[in-house]
Amino acid sequence: MFETIKKLWLPGTAGNPHGVCRRIALCNQLGLFGTVATVPYQLFYYLYDFAAYRGVFFANLMFMAVYLSVLPLNHKKWYNTASTVLLVNGCCHLFIVTCFIGTDAGVNLFYFSLAAILAFLYKRPGIPVYTAIMASLGVLYLITRFLFTSDAVITPLPSPWIDVMYGFSVGGALTLSGIVLYIFRQQIDHAEGELTRSNRYLKTLSNTDPLTGLANRRMLDAALEREWSRRSLPLSLIMFDVDHFKHFNDRYGHAEGDCCLQQVAAAAQGVITRSSDLLVRYGGEEFAIVLPGTDASDARQLARRLCTTIEGLKLSHEALGKGACVTISVGVSSIRYMTPDIHGRDGTHLLKCADEAMYQAKLKGRNQVVYLACYPRQREDSEHVVPAPLPAPDPAQDRSMLRNDGSKDL
Repeated sequence: MFETIKKLWLPGTAGNPHGVCRRIALCNQLGLFGTVATVPYQLFYYLYDFAAYRGVFFANLMFMAVYLSVLPLNHKKWYNTASTVLLVNGCCHLFIVTCFIGTDAGVNLFYFSLAAILAFLYKRPGIPVYTAIMASLGVLYLITRFLFTSDAVITPLPSPWIDVMYGFSVGGALTLSGIVLYIFRQQIDHAEGELTRSNRYLKTLSNTDPLTGLANRRMLDAALEREWSRRSLPLSLIMFDVDHFKHFNDRYGHAEGDCCLQQVAAAAQGVITRSSDLLVRYGGEEFAIVLPGTDASDARQLARRLCTTIEGLKLSHEALGKGACVTISVGVSSIRYMTPDIHGRDGTHLLKCADEAMYQAKLKGRNQVVYLACYPRQREDSEHVVPAPLPAPDPAQDRSMLRNDGSKDL
């Protein structure tokens, strides 16, 4: 039912920005309200004494026609003309009707309703214009209030009908103001909801890697800073890199390279079991995992499982030889407890240690895990899984490869 009624004030709104649509809809709503609100008065004049109130009856018909003309004006995209016609017609209507039946009928109270909604009717009206219109409405009310008394009007209303009409006018003025303000309250809530969703979406975009759907470097930095400030010890970090990824791209193309990274990311995500752990695409073919509350032993166990899982994907990497598959080199670093040399540092030091461990894993032959404690006093012997025998390209050529961070991909 409401949707059917809503269609009545939609002419002219199609294809316009939201703010323009709101003003057009309000203008149409006011035109329809002015017409509908006049109908009860018309019925009274016609049924009570048409001969006596013929003048005000026909005047109302003319004003009702002008109210309805606002809709075709908006449909023709004459938005400012429609708003001006509505405002002028409403002011004249109230003035003429009050001139006929007197201020005791309360019709001039609708001037206050017009003043309440004036700010919504135009697009950012200038302060001088807005002030002038508001002052004009106030002057019109005062004129009708003191000039058109019951003994100075054309066709005064008898008692008790004058009191009934006054009550109806009060109710109509309050209803108009209330409806318009309620509609705008809903629109404000809707706009705030849209803004919140847009901000959330933009935040997600800024913190998400578009290729893999994982968190990005920004989220990694924020997570390390957060966990470091919480002193969530022990704290571990895993970094891993797809081995010989440049050769993979050269052999299969960048589209297949992207698909490879997506599959590696999905497999790595499956290895993580805790919601507190964060898997990040660090950049290019490098990934990182932040492990709050995880000691070195558990971190290395997870890294070994990660290494085995990626190799188990059996992603063909024949650039390295027949039967070769995609593998990763994994570096692990952790901090177990606070020491004096930790104070004044941050999580980036843990990141550098994990990156150094990953670099050592590549030096030792790839497809393995190397551990390096974050601080010398907490240093443990590094360990690695025995790499699977994989054919390798020419070492001289391979050492010339640049990693995505600018260092040599050994």
